[in-house]
Amino acid sequence: MKNILRDFQFALRGLRKSPVFTTIAILSLALGIGANTAIFSLVYQLILRPLAVRDPQSIVLLTGVGKYYGSTNNRNSNSYPMYQDFRDRNTVFTGMMCRYQTSASIGASSPSGTQVEVANTELVSGNYFSFLGIGAAQGRVFTANDDLRAGEHPYAVLSYASWKSRFAGDPGVIGKKIQFNNYPLTIIGVAQPGFDGMEPGVPAAMFVPVTMAQYVRPGFTRLYDRRQRWVNIFGRLKSGTTMVQAKAGLQPLFHQIIGMEVLEPGFSKASPESKQQFLQMSMNLIPGSQGNTDLRRQYDTALLVLMCVVALVLLIACANLASLLTARGAARQKEVAVRLALGSSRGRLLQQLLTESLVLSIAGAALGVALSVLLVKGLLSFMPANTGGYTISSTPDGFVLAFTSGLALIAALVFGLVPAVQSTRPDIAPVLKDQAGSVTSGTQILFRKMLVAGQITISLILLIGAGLFIRSLASLQLVDSGFRSAGLIQFALDPGGAGYKGERLSAYFQRIDDRLHGLPGVRATGMADIPVLAGDDWSSSITVEGYHAGTAGVQSYFNAITPGYLDTLGMHVLHGRDFSTRDTPTSPKVVLVNAAFAKKYFGDGLAVGRHIGRGSDPGTPVDVEIIGVVNDARYENLRDEISPQVFLSELQEEGIGSGARELYVKTDRDAASTFSAIRTAVRDIDPNVPVRDLETFDRQVSESLVTERLIATLSAVFGFLATALVLIGLYGTMTFMVTRRSREIGIRMALGAQAGNVVWLVMREVVTLIGAGVVIGLPVAWALSRLVQSQLYDTKPGDPLSIGLATLLLAAVSAAAGYIPARRASAYDPLTILRYE
Repeated sequence: MKNILRDFQFALRGLRKSPVFTTIAILSLALGIGANTAIFSLVYQLILRPLAVRDPQSIVLLTGVGKYYGSTNNRNSNSYPMYQDFRDRNTVFTGMMCRYQTSASIGASSPSGTQVEVANTELVSGNYFSFLGIGAAQGRVFTANDDLRAGEHPYAVLSYASWKSRFAGDPGVIGKKIQFNNYPLTIIGVAQPGFDGMEPGVPAAMFVPVTMAQYVRPGFTRLYDRRQRWVNIFGRLKSGTTMVQAKAGLQPLFHQIIGMEVLEPGFSKASPESKQQFLQMSMNLIPGSQGNTDLRRQYDTALLVLMCVVALVLLIACANLASLLTARGAARQKEVAVRLALGSSRGRLLQQLLTESLVLSIAGAALGVALSVLLVKGLLSFMPANTGGYTISSTPDGFVLAFTSGLALIAALVFGLVPAVQSTRPDIAPVLKDQAGSVTSGTQILFRKMLVAGQITISLILLIGAGLFIRSLASLQLVDSGFRSAGLIQFALDPGGAGYKGERLSAYFQRIDDRLHGLPGVRATGMADIPVLAGDDWSSSITVEGYHAGTAGVQSYFNAITPGYLDTLGMHVLHGRDFSTRDTPTSPKVVLVNAAFAKKYFGDGLAVGRHIGRGSDPGTPVDVEIIGVVNDARYENLRDEISPQVFLSELQEEGIGSGARELYVKTDRDAASTFSAIRTAVRDIDPNVPVRDLETFDRQVSESLVTERLIATLSAVFGFLATALVLIGLYGTMTFMVTRRSREIGIRMALGAQAGNVVWLVMREVVTLIGAGVVIGLPVAWALSRLVQSQLYDTKPGDPLSIGLATLLLAAVSAAAGYIPARRASAYDPLTILRYE
């Protein structure tokens, strides 16, 4: 222990005497470790961190496989009756629960009146809390007796964070009423601290029994309908049971359930092919220890790509550390030789030098942790504006700090070991003589050259990757969405949460539309069920007049819009007419289709006057007339190909959906003043209906590219950071080499070599290193870029522009870094150098 303490004291004294070396080494490591800590912090919180529940590793999520579990959301969703069947009849789980994530208008009384706000909530089964091992901080949580019958359990449990923020931690809220989508619920408890629901990053403010769904979820009336897939089902594996065994044990029960469901009246008109496809479905199990969140699916690929990027940056930083330690070891050869001559062992010296590397790594890690906090805050700025409730911390927790400590230890041992071994093996007799250098470079020069060539290779890979991602982002930004975004504002309203339904709901939206039209600068308004470019969709099966779909059936995207929608979003009718106020519930059903629909299902493109049917079962009436064809526009995101789409008339679809709508306003005024006017208009009509997600359409488009922008921006930043570290390494290596070859250079100059010859002597080494790095880096970069091809858009892995610019940039700056010591060498005075002979 005394030796270790002495080694640390000696290392600190030595590093204080070399401030330039110490500063460069610590900063290099801080940048590499800080970048890795920041990205890993998000990876851990979004992808790896288990839920704060009892034994999370034994929890699994049931997810269906097959045609009728087609979309991402449906794959993880099942009907409530199916949950009851699994809960009561399975033999592979010790317990099961179900839940559904939604947002709701929550109204709580305050001295200034009732305050209404939109908050994330979960509808949960009665055994939800006991299944997860979550207790109550105040009052009680739900039990299995709290979801026995629909509508008989009007209770709510607050999350601890919501209790603190909304009610200031007042224990007196227990037993009080709260308005949940305008339905009164009694608060019976507060969940324990640290638990915010089953969707990490999207905290639930409140929990409500799932059997209250048809009372608190506007527009939902079919709790026991087996064709309504909406709840997530979780199970807890029995001790000793693997997921493979549980999956196999679950299939017989699942097929019994769907075998019974296919005999229900809803399938009476289904074709034999459809029934067969339904019966071929299966139930899969996936790990449920981290819950079920769209946030993870949105960012996981981007964060994993960035994790690889910052790992390469750290590799370059560690190579710099090794290069610096090699140079420092060369400068201390006489000191080491003296100590060896006096009887010190090589093992003892090796321990001391590794301690110095460890001190540098600890200092670099400490600074890197501080830097990572700033980096994470910057990364969070890439999140969409409407995700302010995400519980993602910029402060690293114990697990992340352990990761950082491991990085520091690896950097110290792996990249400090080789320089330490080299430094403890000097040729004692020649070193103890006063010598200006050696004509040969030695193993240390070779080692540093290898490090620099490797750094150039890695930097080239990062720069090419950054170029590909930037080119891909630029291509996406140039994609024609089909809309005209100038002066376009969007926001959401959910009057259903305030009790509006039927004719009252239609009248409310008509009042809103009239009020918006009267705002200064407003040129047009429109409304839709589904917001565009928001990753949301509504697809359904249809029957197309005269089109034979075969066994695959016909699927189309849908949206319900008002007559002013197309004009507001800058779309236009190519053939036929737009919706009008004459298209009412009592008039013949009509639809619009996009050009892609007309081209795919009517080869001549003449869709106006043709008919479709809602559904694909045999005998489906084809009684809905196509009255117009509109221009193609992007639907879910800018990446997708244009898909067939059907537009329904909102005026003909009374009662459709839950009451939530997306509203669009076209204005020639600035957005800030219009935002204020919109909020005032909505509040004047009914203050119990809050405005949600108010933003410009340009902002929505920008948010739809959030992952692409995250990858492009950070890969560019880290690519240039890696290049800067390469320049430091190359400059240091060439300076070290010039110093070691000073005698050779002096002799050459004494024999008549010109300054240009000396410059080329050094630059030849620089060109060799650059060439070696490029030759190795190009094929590696091409191979790696194919692995991220799914993240690219309209850009090939072998994009010549990205490769060419990255290669030229790296070669130019590397040559500049090598030219400085080359020019310095050409200015040597040969007499000064040779007098050491």
